[in-house]
Amino acid sequence: MKRIISLFVALAVCASVFAEGSDKVLFGGEMHNSNSTTPESLESSFCLAHVLGFNAVLAAVPWDIVEPEEGVFDFGIVDNIIASAKKNNLLAGILWFGSYKNGESSYAPLWVKRDTRKYFRCADSEGEASTTISPFCTAAQKADAAAFSRLMAYIRDNDRGRRICVVQVENEVGAFMERDMCPAAMKAWKRSRWSKSPEMLAPQHFMAEAFAAYVDAVAQAGKKEYDIPMFANAWLKAADAPYGSYPNGGPRIAVLDTWKARVKHLDWLSPDIYDPGFAELCEPYSQGQPLFIPETRREIGRYYYAFGEKRAKGVFSFGFEESYDDPYYSVECRTFSEILPFLDAGLPSRGFFREPGVVAPGDSLNLQLGGYTFRIHYIEGEKNAHGIIIQTGKDEFVVAGVGAWIDFSSSPGEVCKIAVCEELTGGKVSQILNGDETGHHNMLYLRGRLHLDDYTAPDGVVNPAPDYGLSYQRRFWSSTYERFKTSGIYRIKLYSYPSR
Repeated sequence: MKRIISLFVALAVCASVFAEGSDKVLFGGEMHNSNSTTPESLESSFCLAHVLGFNAVLAAVPWDIVEPEEGVFDFGIVDNIIASAKKNNLLAGILWFGSYKNGESSYAPLWVKRDTRKYFRCADSEGEASTTISPFCTAAQKADAAAFSRLMAYIRDNDRGRRICVVQVENEVGAFMERDMCPAAMKAWKRSRWSKSPEMLAPQHFMAEAFAAYVDAVAQAGKKEYDIPMFANAWLKAADAPYGSYPNGGPRIAVLDTWKARVKHLDWLSPDIYDPGFAELCEPYSQGQPLFIPETRREIGRYYYAFGEKRAKGVFSFGFEESYDDPYYSVECRTFSEILPFLDAGLPSRGFFREPGVVAPGDSLNLQLGGYTFRIHYIEGEKNAHGIIIQTGKDEFVVAGVGAWIDFSSSPGEVCKIAVCEELTGGKVSQILNGDETGHHNMLYLRGRLHLDDYTAPDGVVNPAPDYGLSYQRRFWSSTYERFKTSGIYRIKLYSYPSR
């Protein structure tokens, strides 16, 4: 019963911070591509998102469903997204699968796919056409832009509750080749400054300019009808990936500046981050624009780092439906939803994440916030280690996470200690921690939340599960590493005094 009550408290906290509009931090998941295509599968995903504590969901709107015949439109899929978002008290983002999806053109309508003369494809050096519409195909660009314009006008006129707050224009654009060599592309190449450039990446910049111009024209048409935030996303290239293994021409790191110079109607450019090195890959996409990650792995530490350290506008784990029965993921998501009010308030914060295989298990790092140094010590042996520090007032902080312990310092020659440490659950104080739990006020142990079940003794008597956590000494005990525990939330106040 206690577990059920805690679940409803967490959901109530999440619902209480929902507000219509695009100014909220967006914490959620991207649906599997086909789950938006029927009311039943769509509602299933939105319902799960609500239970997980998300406040937003990204859902696909395919061109071939919206405009099955040229000039004939069906926006039933949009109506379903709006209805499910309202029913589940969520915001929604639209993923426009138009001319491009993952470097191919499989979501273009059949009337576009069949007419390969009018809507021609990228071609290789042998003249062999690919399955990707050429970014130099003006007819396809105009047809895509016209459909997208109708879509945005429909959302403007029918989304009365303003549930749809952001739109992705196309998906992971590019072509699986170094350079498009169809006749139109060859003419453009000869006129291009890149054809005479000695730069090794000249063909990539050439393709980036072409795809950026195409996407921007589509975005411009949509913005004329309904000006809400729009972005394009990138399939990032692995360090040693050869041409043909990724769609070349998208807003990857190597050509990010080229994209920024070309797009005037997108609000930002986004990375889809599946590769290791999450922190490093966030960096270029958080410079001069908001960090918004529409796709990433279902690793909760990525949320903590992106929101806490990079002040992300939105982070979404792809295919969250697959983890519906993952106890760790589901509980961690609901816990994270409890700190959304602090993120929405725009309070100063820092975040950390020990990414497996990237950060050594026993590493430590220093983070500065509010006049204090927080020294993060990752606990070797713990499977998960991540956290966020949010300054809520002078000398006051909310810290959430698991798998690490933190000590503090302020000015030289001063001793820094915890004055008050409260564990929060569902927005309320569940315990006041001191003594052994805080190393006698010297440190904060992110012991996390233990999830305990009632125990039936051999004599048949049921021992109720107590409310207790792990004391700070347990960070040295290997037996605690296997306990099922998820992030905890702590409110602390610090103070200092002269060391002598």
